[in-house]
Amino acid sequence: MLDRIVIGRIRSPYGIQGWTWVETFTDDPDTVFDWIPWILAREADRSTSRPTVNDLVAVPLEWKRREKGYVVRLDIASDRTAVEGLTHCLIYTEAARLPTLATDEFYWRDLEGCRCVTTSGVDLGVVTMVMATGANDVLVIVGDLESIDRRERLVPFHRDYVPNVEMSTRRITVEWDPEF
Repeated sequence: MLDRIVIGRIRSPYGIQGWTWVETFTDDPDTVFDWIPWILAREADRSTSRPTVNDLVAVPLEWKRREKGYVVRLDIASDRTAVEGLTHCLIYTEAARLPTLATDEFYWRDLEGCRCVTTSGVDLGVVTMVMATGANDVLVIVGDLESIDRRERLVPFHRDYVPNVEMSTRRITVEWDPEF
């Protein structure tokens, strides 16, 4: 399987000529159209009888911004019935297509799984996720067998608390009191 990321989701049909509502998961919603072709996939859903969709390649032919988001016409769906079969598919793109970031910027997906150690050498555990809080992003660090304990810690992803991220070793140094 390709190393890929989710960039959006097919919501529901729009009209009868093969258009669909698309929800984007990108910071700038317009960038979802920069990563073409899309790879569509969905798990089977017994409650709605929707079958699995496996890595269906789709190209947006046209799109329009509406008050509630985007409507898109795909090359693989010429009418409403075809679009209904794609409802709730996730939209993926290859991770290699993401823009290269500056040396002090990171994609959240790259921080997940990194080991976090305090500046005094205490192992706090592994980043399980990164969450947005409005003021700044927060690392969710969960202790494991190699760490000081099994606690979950929330550490702001800010220079004051994260002086160093070493992606080559998957290690993040944090200025954090292990008792907090």
